[in-house]
Amino acid sequence: MWSQEHTDVLRVLADVYLEQDRAGEALILLRALARLAPAEPGVWRALGYAALRAGEPEEALNAADALLRLEAPSADNAPILLLRAQALRALGRAGEAQDSLNRYLQQRPDTA
Repeated sequence: MWSQEHTDVLRVLADVYLEQDRAGEALILLRALARLAPAEPGVWRALGYAALRAGEPEEALNAADALLRLEAPSADNAPILLLRAQALRALGRAGEAQDSLNRYLQQRPDTA
């Protein structure tokens, strides 16, 4: 049976891969974790960052949107709006990227 401990171990391994500039390998682990623990916000957050670093902005956007479906935007998770803006910009969707950036600026802790 899958447990939170399993999720935590794989998240740590994915973090190690990211620190070693091995975003593709981190992405593989995080995709699996997203299937195994779809209600875990931290998995979607990490998947979004890994996808962006791996040059997969569409996947980064999908992960950011999945996280925002799990958690309403707040000062605590405002950085996901910044990730979303970066993914949209990489996809050439400048207007949407600016909207997401503006939401980030409104909700980040030092301005909220």
